[in-house]
Amino acid sequence: MDSQQIRHILARASFGIVFAGFGIWEILQPSYWSFYVPSFVAGMIGIDLFVELHGMALLLIGLAVMLGVYLRISASLGALMMALIIGDLVYLSGFSDIVLRDMALLLIALSLAFDDTPFLRLRR
Repeated sequence: MDSQQIRHILARASFGIVFAGFGIWEILQPSYWSFYVPSFVAGMIGIDLFVELHGMALLLIGLAVMLGVYLRISASLGALMMALIIGDLVYLSGFSDIVLRDMALLLIALSLAFDDTPFLRLRR
């Protein structure tokens, strides 16, 4: 395994573990995350259901990135989700340490979306 492949696997594992971990947490404890849900969503489907669905999406994207399933697509979806999360966080409470962490995840997702390393992928 060369250094490019190691960097590729570390980026996938880093992003995937965080996404899957937060996804599981949202599924198991949706009320903990209700503060972050935009108010217009509450009237449409309910806060807990929204958080659980969001958690399932995070979990699926995290697993897809870790396993290399349609990596560019799954990483791009992850980047889109991170951009939306960052926008919501900045709107709700301004720039913070959480926003900074999420910006790092956005950059990891973008790097994976543009990465053409064909190492341990299920699809190109």
